[in-house]
Amino acid sequence: MSVAVPVLLALDTATDRVHAALAVGTAVQTLDLPGGAQASVQLLPALQGLLRDAGLTWSDLDAIAFGSGPGAFTGLRTACSVTQGLALGADCPVIVLDTLMAVAEDARQQAPQSCAPGDVVWVLQDARMEELYVGAFTWDGADWQVAQAAQLWPLTEPVARWTQGSPNTVPGLRLCGNALQAYPERFAPLWPQGAAVLGETTAAPRASALAALAQRAWARGETVDVALALPRYVRDKVAQTTAERRAIAQAPRHIDRLMTEADIPAVLAMEQAACVHPVHAWTDDNYRSSLRSGYWMRVRCEADSGRIVAVCVAMDGVDEIHLLNIAVAREHQGQGIARALLGLLYARCRDRQASLLWLEVRPSNERACALYIREGFVEVGRRKGYYPAPDGREDALVMRRHIDLGGATRAVD
Repeated sequence: MSVAVPVLLALDTATDRVHAALAVGTAVQTLDLPGGAQASVQLLPALQGLLRDAGLTWSDLDAIAFGSGPGAFTGLRTACSVTQGLALGADCPVIVLDTLMAVAEDARQQAPQSCAPGDVVWVLQDARMEELYVGAFTWDGADWQVAQAAQLWPLTEPVARWTQGSPNTVPGLRLCGNALQAYPERFAPLWPQGAAVLGETTAAPRASALAALAQRAWARGETVDVALALPRYVRDKVAQTTAERRAIAQAPRHIDRLMTEADIPAVLAMEQAACVHPVHAWTDDNYRSSLRSGYWMRVRCEADSGRIVAVCVAMDGVDEIHLLNIAVAREHQGQGIARALLGLLYARCRDRQASLLWLEVRPSNERACALYIREGFVEVGRRKGYYPAPDGREDALVMRRHIDLGGATRAVD
């Protein structure tokens, strides 16, 4: 008895090219188009053409895979929105691919004999503005395992990190990605140290690599509902909005910055002391997993001592943002800090063109509920037994605020 092979459509628009593949077993049809502003206009007819040439229709698809990034902001939104629309229409699940892993796979396909089991490959993609999208992956002989989740590095970091004498020097360093071609002089000091390029410097998330990753993910059962087809952002804004500058100017005793892994112990201690009960606070794992996922994470610190007095964590969606956690040190509560952090989050919503901001809050946290209501949040639902509580479980109020994408931020501090 024959076993039906999956019909998978895979696409990536995270770079300046549009790559797509239609995979039916070992047969793979590919697509390569210019990216940029016209990508979304050209993409749908081109994908339709792939299906037509294969004698298939949208209803024949078993899943749609897309490169979730990191990459160009507009490109990620294009891939995500096209995938969501097609998956809803075709009534099929989605496979979320790592764009950097697709680059590693493309480099391996260019030189399969040069990539042995156990080899670690670092992917360096041009992020513009003197920055790089960086990730590392280990080839186990059949598939890739994440060795370093996607991060944003300054362009100077690879040489500073990997040249002789650095404690982070990696023997037999293997690199790939378009940054090697975009900035050859920047990476020249690495070659005398024994670093090597896997494949060609033109490695990219090409169609054949996307098809291979999608087929492996399908075999592992790694499909998700279309609602979970979200871009992977690792870059925070490079410039402050007027609202952010105003918030900082009105509270010169504080500074706001991105949270790092080194901040976790101080954040945990601050939050646990601020909560009515320790079980109400986030855990070490909550913060570490959020950092790995690339969520928007800010801490507010005392300008003179650097002591952390507040934290805010949010998750980007396609057209919405979800506030996951906000906590202020007990002795700093009532000073407008939470409201100022909300102001920064409103500004981020406008920067991301996200018209909705969501959150959950404990009904017992009357102070927070009152703040959110004053800030324009409305209750739209309730999650039963959502939060752990000292005597069992506590419900969560689901609240939502519409963001005026052209209005002024209300935050003061």
